[in-house]
Amino acid sequence: MIISHRHSVILFANPRTGSETLRAVFEPWADEPVVPFRNVTPQMPFYPHMTPRECQIAFAGRGLDFQSYRRITFVRSPFARLVSLYRMIGDVDPIWRVRQGMGIGPPNFARWLRKIRPDGRGAGGPRHHKWRQYGCWSLAEWCGGLVEEVYRTEDMATILPRIGAEYGLQVGEVPRLNARPRVHWQALYTPELISIVHDRYAPEIERFGYPSPYPRGTTE
Repeated sequence: MIISHRHSVILFANPRTGSETLRAVFEPWADEPVVPFRNVTPQMPFYPHMTPRECQIAFAGRGLDFQSYRRITFVRSPFARLVSLYRMIGDVDPIWRVRQGMGIGPPNFARWLRKIRPDGRGAGGPRHHKWRQYGCWSLAEWCGGLVEEVYRTEDMATILPRIGAEYGLQVGEVPRLNARPRVHWQALYTPELISIVHDRYAPEIERFGYPSPYPRGTTE
């Protein structure tokens, strides 16, 4: 999350949609402290993956006009995003790591996908792992009707320089941060799982033209 009072812009870091890249590129704009969730206080209420709803409440507490700020976030193919989230959890969750160390492997992707939600508890996890909770929220749930501009993560290399140029910030080559080696989708998705994803994320799939993972595609 980047908050620029000088430019009246808020860049919301929607988890697993290139949020590390977003924060790195626009860090020069930041003039409001954004701290890890564990370090949030009434004086410093903003944290990296804060939702627009939470931000609106924090702004009101500060007497700031949330509606007067330009509000931007990113969306990503839910098929790619869910695989990315699943792999990220496998890298950091202690129980998943123990399972892998024992040669059992992580929880089955299909079982995991059936259990997570596009809202509420999302993909569960510790309270401070907001990236895990929000990482599988639908775009509508994440935005809560409070974000004016939504762009595709897949178009970030052209969108970020364009936004920067509007405010005199020169953005060079857009880095690809916190990304994992690319993998094929077909080993994880089945027609049943594709149907589940379509049912949960249909509005953003249709609005942004995201295809199913067949024929073969890759994700990070």
